Amino acid sequence: MLKIYRLKLKPEKRCTKRRISGPSAALLPVVLMSVLLLNACVSAEDQVAANSVITALPQEVQGCTFLGNVDSRSRASIGPARFELKLQTAALGGTHLVETLAFPQLMGAGWDFGTVLSGRAYRCPEGLGPKVEKPQARLSSPELPTPPSVNMGDDDWL
Repeated sequence: MLKIYRLKLKPEKRCTKRRISGPSAALLPVVLMSVLLLNACVSAEDQVAANSVITALPQEVQGCTFLGNVDSRSRASIGPARFELKLQTAALGGTHLVETLAFPQLMGAGWDFGTVLSGRAYRCPEGLGPKVEKPQARLSSPELPTPPSVNMGDDDWL
């Protein structure tokens, strides 16, 4: 004989919107801003400022006002180091940058080498200095040292 069972279902609970309140609500904007800041490496204003600086040859900035020396931190490649120099030049009120030195430097505790750039910031009045960058004004990336291998002896690195 076949028995039929009737299941008694409990009434469904409806989902209700719950407002975030208390300490969680106060931290939400901070967390969101932190995420946005970590994702955005450079602000739009910084990008515009750096892009307005022209890399020039030393003879092209004659008659311009020297503002100061600028140096980048050790960066993974020459592009970010160059951007940092241009940003520093713009912060000084400069219009032109003359790159003077590119060299490798350790980036941290390991054997990771990066590129450091040094330069001179100038402010050129209207009519002086180049209007567009020339590739010759940019220094090339330095040759980075080869990190030691586990197969090398102690005196092979020197």
